[in-house]
Amino acid sequence: MKLFLSLALFAAFLLCPAASAEGVREGLSLAAREALPALFPFFLAGALLVRTGFAEALGRLLARPLARLYHLPPAAAGAVVLGLTGGYPVGAATAAGLLGQGALSRADAARVNSFCNCASPGFCIGLVGLGVFGSARTGAVLYGIHVLSALLAGLLTARDGDAPAPPLENAPRPAAPREGFAAAFCAAVQQAAATALTVTAFLTVFSILLRLLAPVLARIPYGAALTGLIELTNGLDGLAQLPLSAGGRLTLASFLLGFGGLAVQFQVRALAAPQDLPMAGFTAAKLLHGALAALLTALAFRFSPSALTVFAPAAPAPLPYHAAAAALVALAVLFVIGGGKKAKNKI
Repeated sequence: MKLFLSLALFAAFLLCPAASAEGVREGLSLAAREALPALFPFFLAGALLVRTGFAEALGRLLARPLARLYHLPPAAAGAVVLGLTGGYPVGAATAAGLLGQGALSRADAARVNSFCNCASPGFCIGLVGLGVFGSARTGAVLYGIHVLSALLAGLLTARDGDAPAPPLENAPRPAAPREGFAAAFCAAVQQAAATALTVTAFLTVFSILLRLLAPVLARIPYGAALTGLIELTNGLDGLAQLPLSAGGRLTLASFLLGFGGLAVQFQVRALAAPQDLPMAGFTAAKLLHGALAALLTALAFRFSPSALTVFAPAAPAPLPYHAAAAALVALAVLFVIGGGKKAKNKI
Protein backbone atom coordinates (compact mmCIF):
# COMPACT_ATOMS: atom_id res chain seq x y z
CA MET A 1 0.00 0.00 0.00
CA LYS A 2 2.79 2.42 0.89
CA LEU A 3 4.57 1.67 -2.37
CA PHE A 4 1.35 2.15 -4.34
CA LEU A 5 0.67 5.57 -2.75
CA SER A 6 4.26 6.66 -3.34
CA LEU A 7 4.09 5.65 -7.01
CA ALA A 8 0.69 7.35 -7.39
CA LEU A 9 2.07 10.62 -6.01
CA PHE A 10 5.15 10.38 -8.22
CA ALA A 11 2.99 9.77 -11.30
CA ALA A 12 0.67 12.66 -10.40
CA PHE A 13 3.57 15.08 -9.98
CA LEU A 14 5.14 13.85 -13.22
CA LEU A 15 1.96 14.04 -15.31
CA CYS A 16 0.62 17.32 -13.85
CA PRO A 17 3.65 19.63 -13.41
CA ALA A 18 1.65 22.82 -13.93
CA ALA A 19 -0.96 21.92 -11.31
CA SER A 20 1.77 20.84 -8.90
CA ALA A 21 3.64 24.13 -9.36
CA GLU A 22 0.45 26.09 -8.80
CA GLY A 23 -0.15 24.09 -5.62
CA VAL A 24 3.31 25.01 -4.37
CA ARG A 25 2.62 28.70 -5.00
CA GLU A 26 -0.74 28.50 -3.23
CA GLY A 27 0.70 26.62 -0.25
CA LEU A 28 3.60 29.03 0.24
CA SER A 29 1.24 31.98 -0.15
CA LEU A 30 -1.16 30.52 2.41
CA ALA A 31 1.68 29.97 4.86
CA ALA A 32 3.10 33.48 4.39
CA ARG A 33 -0.24 35.29 4.27
CA GLU A 34 -2.26 33.55 7.00
CA ALA A 35 -0.59 30.69 8.87
CA LEU A 36 2.84 31.94 9.93
CA PRO A 37 1.84 35.51 10.90
CA ALA A 38 -0.73 34.04 13.29
CA LEU A 39 1.26 31.04 14.53
CA PHE A 40 4.97 31.91 14.64
CA PRO A 41 4.73 34.22 17.69
CA PHE A 42 3.03 31.39 19.59
CA PHE A 43 5.63 28.87 18.42
CA LEU A 44 8.32 31.13 19.88
CA ALA A 45 6.40 31.97 23.06
CA GLY A 46 5.45 28.35 23.70
CA ALA A 47 9.01 27.06 23.29
CA LEU A 48 10.39 29.87 25.46
CA LEU A 49 7.82 29.44 28.23
CA VAL A 50 8.45 25.70 28.41
CA ARG A 51 12.22 26.26 28.64
CA THR A 52 11.91 28.92 31.35
CA GLY A 53 9.63 26.92 33.67
CA PHE A 54 6.25 28.36 32.68
CA ALA A 55 4.60 24.93 32.71
CA GLU A 56 5.66 24.38 36.32
CA ALA A 57 4.34 27.78 37.47
CA LEU A 58 1.07 27.41 35.59
CA GLY A 59 0.72 23.86 36.83
CA ARG A 60 0.54 25.07 40.42
CA LEU A 61 -2.52 27.17 39.49
CA LEU A 62 -4.32 24.50 37.46
CA ALA A 63 -3.18 21.40 39.35
CA ARG A 64 -6.52 20.65 40.99
CA PRO A 65 -8.81 20.81 37.91
CA LEU A 66 -6.29 18.92 35.78
CA ALA A 67 -6.02 16.17 38.39
CA ARG A 68 -9.73 15.86 39.12
CA LEU A 69 -11.12 16.22 35.60
CA TYR A 70 -8.43 14.67 33.41
CA HIS A 71 -6.13 12.77 35.81
CA LEU A 72 -3.23 14.80 34.39
CA PRO A 73 -0.19 16.10 36.31
CA PRO A 74 0.29 19.85 36.85
CA ALA A 75 3.04 20.01 34.21
CA ALA A 76 0.42 19.44 31.50
CA ALA A 77 -1.09 22.87 32.17
CA GLY A 78 1.22 24.66 29.73
CA ALA A 79 0.25 22.40 26.81
CA VAL A 80 -3.44 22.71 27.66
CA VAL A 81 -3.50 26.52 27.88
CA LEU A 82 -1.27 27.14 24.87
CA GLY A 83 -3.07 24.46 22.88
CA LEU A 84 -6.47 26.06 23.49
CA THR A 85 -5.29 29.59 22.66
CA GLY A 86 -2.25 29.41 20.38
CA GLY A 87 -3.71 27.68 17.32
CA TYR A 88 -2.78 24.52 15.43
CA PRO A 89 -0.33 22.90 16.19
CA VAL A 90 1.02 24.85 19.20
CA GLY A 91 -0.48 22.39 21.69
CA ALA A 92 1.29 19.45 20.08
CA ALA A 93 4.59 21.33 19.94
CA THR A 94 4.28 22.22 23.64
CA ALA A 95 3.33 18.68 24.67
CA ALA A 96 6.28 17.29 22.70
CA GLY A 97 8.59 19.84 24.33
CA LEU A 98 7.40 18.88 27.81
CA LEU A 99 7.91 15.22 26.97
CA GLY A 100 11.41 15.93 25.70
CA GLN A 101 12.28 17.72 28.94
CA GLY A 102 10.95 14.86 31.06
CA ALA A 103 8.14 16.96 32.55
CA LEU A 104 5.48 14.60 31.14
CA SER A 105 5.47 10.85 30.62
CA ARG A 106 4.69 9.45 27.17
CA ALA A 107 1.22 8.41 28.32
CA ASP A 108 0.40 11.82 29.83
CA ALA A 109 1.79 13.70 26.83
CA ALA A 110 -0.33 11.56 24.49
CA ARG A 111 -3.47 12.13 26.56
CA VAL A 112 -3.05 15.90 26.74
CA ASN A 113 -2.21 16.00 23.02
CA SER A 114 -5.52 14.32 22.23
CA PHE A 115 -7.54 17.45 23.08
CA CYS A 116 -5.18 20.45 23.31
CA ASN A 117 -4.87 21.15 19.57
CA CYS A 118 -7.31 23.92 18.69
CA ALA A 119 -7.76 26.81 16.29
CA SER A 120 -6.67 30.19 17.64
CA PRO A 121 -9.19 32.93 18.53
CA GLY A 122 -7.73 35.08 15.76
CA PHE A 123 -8.34 32.34 13.20
CA CYS A 124 -11.92 31.78 14.38
CA ILE A 125 -12.83 35.46 14.60
CA GLY A 126 -10.87 36.79 11.63
CA LEU A 127 -10.94 34.09 8.98
CA VAL A 128 -14.08 32.14 9.95
CA GLY A 129 -16.20 34.85 11.56
CA LEU A 130 -15.45 37.88 9.40
CA GLY A 131 -14.11 36.14 6.30
CA VAL A 132 -16.73 33.39 5.91
CA PHE A 133 -19.80 34.58 7.81
CA GLY A 134 -19.33 38.34 7.90
CA SER A 135 -19.57 38.60 11.69
CA ALA A 136 -16.83 38.86 14.30
CA ARG A 137 -19.34 37.91 17.01
CA THR A 138 -20.13 34.70 15.16
CA GLY A 139 -16.42 33.87 15.06
CA ALA A 140 -16.08 34.55 18.78
CA VAL A 141 -19.05 32.28 19.59
CA LEU A 142 -17.62 29.55 17.35
CA TYR A 143 -14.30 29.83 19.17
CA GLY A 144 -16.03 29.47 22.54
CA ILE A 145 -17.87 26.38 21.27
CA HIS A 146 -14.59 25.08 19.83
CA VAL A 147 -12.82 25.31 23.19
CA LEU A 148 -15.77 23.91 25.16
CA SER A 149 -16.06 20.92 22.84
CA ALA A 150 -12.31 20.28 23.15
CA LEU A 151 -12.56 20.22 26.93
CA LEU A 152 -15.59 17.92 26.77
CA ALA A 153 -13.83 15.62 24.30
CA GLY A 154 -10.87 15.50 26.66
CA LEU A 155 -13.10 14.04 29.37
CA LEU A 156 -13.67 11.05 27.06
CA THR A 157 -10.28 10.72 25.36
CA ALA A 158 -7.72 12.08 27.82
CA ARG A 159 -9.06 10.85 31.15
CA ASP A 160 -7.47 7.50 32.05
CA GLY A 161 -10.21 5.67 33.90
CA ASP A 162 -7.80 3.03 35.24
CA ALA A 163 -5.40 5.54 36.77
CA PRO A 164 -6.25 7.59 39.86
CA ALA A 165 -5.74 11.32 39.87
CA PRO A 166 -2.13 12.16 40.76
CA PRO A 167 -1.77 13.35 44.39
CA LEU A 168 -1.37 17.10 44.34
CA GLU A 169 1.15 17.18 47.14
CA ASN A 170 3.31 14.54 45.45
CA ALA A 171 2.79 15.63 41.87
CA PRO A 172 6.00 15.37 39.84
CA ARG A 173 7.53 18.63 38.78
CA PRO A 174 9.96 19.23 35.95
CA ALA A 175 13.53 19.92 36.84
CA ALA A 176 14.42 23.57 37.21
CA PRO A 177 15.78 24.97 33.94
CA ARG A 178 19.56 25.18 33.94
CA GLU A 179 20.01 27.53 30.99
CA GLY A 180 19.86 31.30 31.23
CA PHE A 181 17.40 33.46 29.37
CA ALA A 182 19.74 34.16 26.46
CA ALA A 183 20.37 30.48 25.84
CA ALA A 184 16.68 29.64 26.28
CA PHE A 185 15.70 32.41 23.84
CA CYS A 186 18.14 31.25 21.16
CA ALA A 187 16.99 27.65 21.51
CA ALA A 188 13.33 28.74 21.42
CA VAL A 189 13.90 30.73 18.21
CA GLN A 190 15.52 27.69 16.58
CA GLN A 191 12.70 25.44 17.72
CA ALA A 192 10.06 27.89 16.49
CA ALA A 193 11.80 28.12 13.11
CA ALA A 194 11.86 24.33 12.77
CA THR A 195 8.17 24.12 13.69
CA ALA A 196 7.29 26.89 11.22
CA LEU A 197 9.19 25.09 8.47
CA THR A 198 7.27 21.89 9.22
CA VAL A 199 3.93 23.72 9.07
CA THR A 200 4.88 25.44 5.80
CA ALA A 201 5.99 22.17 4.22
CA PHE A 202 2.73 20.38 5.06
CA LEU A 203 0.59 23.30 3.92
CA THR A 204 2.47 23.24 0.62
CA VAL A 205 2.15 19.48 0.16
CA PHE A 206 -1.58 19.47 0.86
CA SER A 207 -2.10 22.50 -1.39
CA ILE A 208 -0.51 20.47 -4.20
CA LEU A 209 -2.83 17.55 -3.44
CA LEU A 210 -5.88 19.83 -3.46
CA ARG A 211 -4.81 21.34 -6.76
CA LEU A 212 -4.43 17.86 -8.26
CA LEU A 213 -7.78 16.73 -6.82
CA ALA A 214 -9.62 19.92 -7.82
CA PRO A 215 -11.19 18.47 -11.02
CA VAL A 216 -12.52 15.49 -9.04
CA LEU A 217 -13.75 17.50 -6.05
CA ALA A 218 -15.54 19.95 -8.37
CA ARG A 219 -17.73 17.10 -9.64
CA ILE A 220 -18.55 15.68 -6.20
CA PRO A 221 -21.54 17.04 -4.25
CA TYR A 222 -20.31 18.96 -1.22
CA GLY A 223 -16.76 18.87 -2.54
CA ALA A 224 -15.93 21.92 -0.40
CA ALA A 225 -16.63 19.86 2.72
CA LEU A 226 -14.25 17.17 1.49
CA THR A 227 -11.70 19.89 0.81
CA GLY A 228 -12.02 21.01 4.45
CA LEU A 229 -11.37 17.49 5.66
CA ILE A 230 -8.10 17.60 3.72
CA GLU A 231 -7.01 21.20 4.34
CA LEU A 232 -9.02 23.37 6.72
CA THR A 233 -8.52 26.89 5.33
CA ASN A 234 -9.41 26.03 1.73
CA GLY A 235 -12.46 24.09 2.90
CA LEU A 236 -13.74 27.00 4.98
CA ASP A 237 -13.26 29.37 2.04
CA GLY A 238 -15.50 27.12 -0.07
CA LEU A 239 -18.41 26.88 2.37
CA ALA A 240 -20.30 29.71 0.66
CA GLN A 241 -20.63 27.54 -2.45
CA LEU A 242 -22.59 24.82 -0.65
CA PRO A 243 -26.41 24.72 -0.88
CA LEU A 244 -26.87 24.90 2.89
CA SER A 245 -28.81 27.16 5.19
CA ALA A 246 -26.91 29.55 7.45
CA GLY A 247 -27.23 27.11 10.34
CA GLY A 248 -26.00 24.27 8.16
CA ARG A 249 -22.88 26.17 7.10
CA LEU A 250 -22.19 27.15 10.71
CA THR A 251 -22.55 23.54 11.85
CA LEU A 252 -20.27 22.25 9.11
CA ALA A 253 -17.70 24.98 9.78
CA SER A 254 -17.71 24.06 13.47
CA PHE A 255 -17.12 20.39 12.66
CA LEU A 256 -14.22 21.26 10.33
CA LEU A 257 -12.66 23.48 13.00
CA GLY A 258 -12.78 20.66 15.53
CA PHE A 259 -11.47 18.01 13.15
CA GLY A 260 -8.72 20.32 11.90
CA GLY A 261 -8.16 18.64 8.55
CA LEU A 262 -5.56 16.07 7.54
CA ALA A 263 -2.96 18.78 6.91
CA VAL A 264 -3.07 19.84 10.57
CA GLN A 265 -3.09 16.25 11.78
CA PHE A 266 0.01 15.41 9.76
CA GLN A 267 1.71 18.51 11.16
CA VAL A 268 0.98 17.20 14.65
CA ARG A 269 2.40 13.79 13.74
CA ALA A 270 5.55 15.35 12.35
CA LEU A 271 6.09 17.36 15.55
CA ALA A 272 5.37 14.32 17.71
CA ALA A 273 7.77 11.97 15.93
CA PRO A 274 11.13 13.38 17.20
CA GLN A 275 10.03 12.94 20.84
CA ASP A 276 8.31 9.59 20.20
CA LEU A 277 5.00 11.08 21.32
CA PRO A 278 2.31 8.37 20.82
CA MET A 279 -0.35 9.26 18.26
CA ALA A 280 -2.67 6.23 18.54
CA GLY A 281 -6.29 7.39 18.71
CA PHE A 282 -5.51 11.00 17.74
CA THR A 283 -7.70 11.03 14.63
CA ALA A 284 -10.58 9.48 16.57
CA ALA A 285 -10.23 12.20 19.22
CA LYS A 286 -10.35 14.93 16.56
CA LEU A 287 -13.46 13.35 15.02
CA LEU A 288 -15.11 13.44 18.43
CA HIS A 289 -14.02 17.06 18.93
CA GLY A 290 -15.53 18.04 15.59
CA ALA A 291 -18.77 16.13 16.21
CA LEU A 292 -19.29 17.71 19.64
CA ALA A 293 -18.58 21.16 18.21
CA ALA A 294 -21.09 20.56 15.40
CA LEU A 295 -23.76 19.41 17.85
CA LEU A 296 -23.24 22.38 20.19
CA THR A 297 -23.32 24.78 17.23
CA ALA A 298 -26.54 23.28 15.87
CA LEU A 299 -28.16 23.55 19.28
CA ALA A 300 -26.94 27.14 19.79
CA PHE A 301 -28.29 28.22 16.40
CA ARG A 302 -31.60 26.45 16.97
CA PHE A 303 -32.31 27.98 20.39
CA SER A 304 -30.56 31.35 19.96
CA PRO A 305 -30.07 32.29 16.30
CA SER A 306 -29.12 35.85 17.26
CA ALA A 307 -26.01 34.55 19.04
CA LEU A 308 -24.72 33.31 15.68
CA THR A 309 -25.79 36.12 13.38
CA VAL A 310 -24.65 35.54 9.81
CA PHE A 311 -24.42 38.44 7.37
CA ALA A 312 -23.12 36.41 4.44
CA PRO A 313 -25.91 35.58 1.95
CA ALA A 314 -27.38 32.12 2.27
CA ALA A 315 -27.36 29.73 -0.68
CA PRO A 316 -30.71 29.26 -2.43
CA ALA A 317 -31.67 25.70 -1.54
CA PRO A 318 -31.21 25.23 2.20
CA LEU A 319 -30.97 21.68 3.45
CA PRO A 320 -31.62 20.38 6.98
CA TYR A 321 -28.55 20.12 9.16
CA HIS A 322 -29.61 18.84 12.58
CA ALA A 323 -29.79 15.26 11.35
CA ALA A 324 -26.34 15.61 9.80
CA ALA A 325 -24.94 16.93 13.08
CA ALA A 326 -26.44 14.01 14.99
CA ALA A 327 -25.00 11.57 12.44
CA LEU A 328 -21.54 13.12 12.84
CA VAL A 329 -21.77 12.75 16.61
CA ALA A 330 -22.84 9.12 16.37
CA LEU A 331 -20.08 8.32 13.88
CA ALA A 332 -17.39 9.98 15.99
CA VAL A 333 -18.53 8.36 19.24
CA LEU A 334 -18.54 4.91 17.62
CA PHE A 335 -15.10 5.60 16.19
CA VAL A 336 -13.76 6.59 19.60
CA ILE A 337 -15.34 3.63 21.36
CA GLY A 338 -13.95 1.24 18.78
CA GLY A 339 -10.51 2.82 18.61
CA GLY A 340 -10.11 3.91 22.22
CA LYS A 341 -9.13 0.48 23.53
CA LYS A 342 -6.58 0.02 20.76
CA ALA A 343 -5.13 3.46 21.42
CA LYS A 344 -4.92 2.78 25.13
CA ASN A 345 -3.02 -0.44 24.58
CA LYS A 346 -0.51 1.25 22.28
CA ILE A 347 0.42 4.12 24.59
